Formats: sequence, structure tokens, C-alpha cells
Amino acid sequence: MAIGKIFGVFDISASGLSAQRKNLEVRAQNIANEESVDAQTGQPYKAKEVYFMAVESRNSFQRMVNHVKLELARLSPEHRSGFPTSTQENGETSAVVTQVAEAEVQQTKLIYAPEHPNANDQGYVEVADIDSIGEMVKLISAGRAYEANATVLQAVKDMFKKALEI
Repeated sequence: MAIGKIFGVFDISASGLSAQRKNLEVRAQNIANEESVDAQTGQPYKAKEVYFMAVESRNSFQRMVNHVKLELARLSPEHRSGFPTSTQENGETSAVVTQVAEAEVQQTKLIYAPEHPNANDQGYVEVADIDSIGEMVKLISAGRAYEANATVLQAVKDMFKKALEI
């Protein structure tokens, strides 16, 4: 086994930490802006979604292809059905990349707030219909994945320390 592959665990876990941190940020934004309205346009908040893709960092052409696939999956639901969970045939993965985009189908709901500056003639304001329970579940899941990556980093660090003691 090459020495570079041993240290690849750090890269994989670090990219996982970064991806889950972005996921946590997006989930928190969605929950925080559940019933907010843009002050300038009066439009309801548009929920965001995070897309993940595993990539191998050694091959720059493959990285470019994966970036294009990720962008296509973000922009068009037709491309999402073939969205790969991994780009490697041999199981080697070196990084996780994320893409944040507004949700394609944005549901809205009307809330009664006649004093709101964006209220219509009947006193209703159109706001995003975000499933706060679903977002909390995703938030908790992202938090657990973040913890798991941090635990992997700590375990690998401890193993390297033990190996140096030999």
C-alpha cells in the first residue's frame, strides 16, 4: 500500500466535514427563513437544496466531468435520475463535492397578516411552505454525519500516534 493512500483518509473525512457543514448551513437557512419574504421584491423565500457527489481528485478530467454532471443534476430534474452516487469503479474516493441550489418546486402558502407590508387585499401574505419537521430531520442527519467524519479523523489520528509508538 502506498503511503499516500494512508493519508487519503484525512482528505476524504475533511471533504465530508466540509460537505456536511454546508448541508447544516443550508438546513438552518431553510428553517430560519420558513415564513420570510424578500423585503424588496415581496417574493417568498426560496428553499435551497444540497447535492452531493463523490469524486476522485487524482484525475482532473474526471473532476471536470463530475462537475458538469453535478451542475446538470442541479439544473434539470431529467438528469437527476442518472445521478451517480460514486464515480469510481474500483471503490476509491478522494473527495465529496457539494452544490447548493434553490429547490425546483417551490410550494407556497398564505398566512393571514393584514399588518404586513406585502399583504394582499384580503390581508394574506404568500410565504414559502417549508416542511420544518423534514428540514429538522435533515439537519439532525447532517449533524450526525458531521460527527461521524470528525470521529473518523480522531480515530485515524490516534492510530497514527499508536503506530509511531511501535
